[in-house]
Amino acid sequence: MNLRTAARGFVAFLLSLPALQGNDDWAFTYSSSNICALRGSTVEIRCNYKSPYRTKVEKKLWFTTKHNEPVDLRDDTDYTGRVEYSCFRHSCTWSSCTGTCKLIIKDLRQSDSAEYKFRITTNNGGALSDLPGVKLSVTDHWTEVIILPRPTSQNWLELECHRMCHLTGYRTYSMYSNWYRNEIQQRRQGYSYRFYINSEYRVSCAATGFKHLPSPSVYAPEAPSVGGTPPGVIKEGSSVNLTCTSEANPVAKYSWTKVTTGHSLGHSVQGQQLSFHPIQSSDSGQYLCTAENDLGKIISYPFSIDVKYGPKHTFVRPSPPGEIMEGGSVTLSCSSDANPAADYTWFREHGGSVEELGENYTISNITTELGGNYYCEARNAVGLQNSTLMFLNVTATPSSSSSGPTTVAAGTVAVLLASILLIIFLWMRRKRASRKAPDQGGRPDTRQESPPCPVYDNVPALTNRSASAARRESIEEQDDPHYPSIHFSRSKNQEVPRGFAGALVKSYHTEQVLYSAINLKRPKAVPE
Repeated sequence: MNLRTAARGFVAFLLSLPALQGNDDWAFTYSSSNICALRGSTVEIRCNYKSPYRTKVEKKLWFTTKHNEPVDLRDDTDYTGRVEYSCFRHSCTWSSCTGTCKLIIKDLRQSDSAEYKFRITTNNGGALSDLPGVKLSVTDHWTEVIILPRPTSQNWLELECHRMCHLTGYRTYSMYSNWYRNEIQQRRQGYSYRFYINSEYRVSCAATGFKHLPSPSVYAPEAPSVGGTPPGVIKEGSSVNLTCTSEANPVAKYSWTKVTTGHSLGHSVQGQQLSFHPIQSSDSGQYLCTAENDLGKIISYPFSIDVKYGPKHTFVRPSPPGEIMEGGSVTLSCSSDANPAADYTWFREHGGSVEELGENYTISNITTELGGNYYCEARNAVGLQNSTLMFLNVTATPSSSSSGPTTVAAGTVAVLLASILLIIFLWMRRKRASRKAPDQGGRPDTRQESPPCPVYDNVPALTNRSASAARRESIEEQDDPHYPSIHFSRSKNQEVPRGFAGALVKSYHTEQVLYSAINLKRPKAVPE
């Protein structure tokens, strides 16, 4: 027999409690101020009344406090087909009459939980009790399992079975009960039951004699499931909510953690929902949801968040860095932070695309014409970004930049070296020739210690007019070195050159000349 079938056969009969209006001519008595009944059952609420003898009763009705004005339940669409009145008059005396009116509600629903009142309408304007009516509570279960505070041991708990349906607002103490584990009745009976924490069992109880009305089962949280909204691709800047659900009784409490250790969530970690408003790229990662109640706790499987975002922090790096020599090679590398990974296109400023794709762009055998500013474009499905300009400085090689001057300089140096070598060669040749001259028949009386060269000896004057004056000049007035003897050697006796009159000239067969000492005097004017 299921719960609803059993509940339909249950009728709540109520005790009478006085509920008087405070007028001697009128009196109302409700059966009870609080009623508890099972969902699907039938409940009966009774009211006894007293009215003046000469007052004519025109209408009797029941209503709830759900509406601002009293509405007859027979006219309320929420109770259509489920409400009945049973009213009758008992007796009358010379001063008053008494009667009873019952309200019967069938197939109780949770929405029927309310306060109910009885009203009589008379020819004099009617009368209404000013005291509270009857408060009805509709529940699904007759009993419930109560979890006692945890004892010293952290491995088990004590459970007790309590009756739920009694006077509203009160619970009875534990009662002798039957216990069930995973809907199988246990041999153990009594007031309490020992439950081991984090076990997979579901435990319920039922009052003795009411096996068909067991309590709700209590159990630790089951494996949580995590879902995200909105579904699909998550883009940076959007709003995202993660929701964790776990079946548990008592209801579970939830907390969130991120798998990456030491990383702050930046959001509230408590609650069934974790919200990102807006979500950032740093929120990517795996998240865990923990569901916990008094009977245990369990952690969900990791839930991954992959935040998509367009390229950012795009820049170009050359290799090797610095100046590039003409004819060398350089590789430009483009880097960008993007999810998904970006595709790259290379551009030269004022030159458009260089028709090169990829993260790296290599230029081999570079020329000065290829120098200038370069940049790359990073693009993915979310967006695009250009890098800053990177200046490529190409330096020309010396062979190409100064070939003309270099050639001239090299030729000049070569001529100078050749000239020096030629002079040295001629000098050494003449020196060897001069050493051989005396041994080839020269006159012995003309030999001197100085090399066999032509000698100009004792030149008296530069001119006839200035000879005397030149001799009188002091040595301080001489500007040039003084060579006292000059020797000329000729194959035959020669005439004395002009300006060297009176000088003894002796001839040798050699053509070489040696200046051993030459005195040149600056001529001065001789006073006339």
